[in-house]
Amino acid sequence: MKLFKQKKGIILLFLLFAIGFSPVHTLGVGSSVRTRPIIISIVPKSLDNPMLVEAKEAAEFTARRLNVQVEWVGPFKVDVETQIKIVEGLIRRKVDGIAVSCSDQERLRPVIDKAVAAGIKVATIEADAPESNRLFYCGTDNYAAGVECGKAMIRIVTAKGWADRELNTVILTGGAKSHDLNERIRGFKDTTAGRIKLNYQTLLICDEDTTTAAKEVEAYLKKHPETDAFFFTGGWAFLGPPEAMPVYDQWCRNGGITVAMDTSYPVLQAALEGFAQALVGQDYQKMGEFTVSYLVCAIKDLPIPSDFIDTGLELADETNFSQLLQTKKPWDIK
Repeated sequence: MKLFKQKKGIILLFLLFAIGFSPVHTLGVGSSVRTRPIIISIVPKSLDNPMLVEAKEAAEFTARRLNVQVEWVGPFKVDVETQIKIVEGLIRRKVDGIAVSCSDQERLRPVIDKAVAAGIKVATIEADAPESNRLFYCGTDNYAAGVECGKAMIRIVTAKGWADRELNTVILTGGAKSHDLNERIRGFKDTTAGRIKLNYQTLLICDEDTTTAAKEVEAYLKKHPETDAFFFTGGWAFLGPPEAMPVYDQWCRNGGITVAMDTSYPVLQAALEGFAQALVGQDYQKMGEFTVSYLVCAIKDLPIPSDFIDTGLELADETNFSQLLQTKKPWDIK
């Protein structure tokens, strides 16, 4: 049941490289001679988010293939002020390209626009700032991801015979100001509204931190065991050991429902142990690869086919958790 949605821009990118129309080979006669390689700096929300390891590896591999330099620079924990300072420093250094994963789209918009005004090619990766002057966004269609999560919740609730029952529902998210996460929530709520009766109790915020996510869920369930369903906008709570969530484990065994984003190895493992009934995954490898490739195109004045490079979705439920796990690379959070 694996589904990847492809945009025409992705197809065009492959064609550009296939016919030799790559950034490496199309400088053209009369282009100024560079005294240093192209430098692209990627600024994630945080360095401690293991979900982005695949994006980092793909970005670095693509950079080597295109003979450019990629830097991965960001705050250790989610911290928009540090992100702003990092981008300010990159502007002063006059790097060629910047890709930002925006923890707060409004706070980051001015510095993104400042970088663009300075002549730097700027994109967003994973989390967008759509009102900024960035060149393109590369990542998941997060509203569509929320829609798929909502569809999954409807299927699960209906199969349980709970469609007419009011369900106490809690959303766990990474940050209140993150455009990607808020779009997932919007898509989820729009899809389930009028179809099933979700009574939203609260919004738990974990700052995209694995330990905080697990603690927030555990603490909430201790106080509110009557909770019926969770929607996790990211898989942070599942990145640690299952034994770190004994209350949640028992809640799941008692019939609790969880739909969550992400299909990385530990998230699928958690789902197989009953911690989620449906997952919607992202393609981090494509995020890293296409962000670097298209920024190189922009730096070399080659065409960018769209301001949205859609990297697709991966749908998972109890029918294909095991199958998908076979396609994933194992990794551990120590």
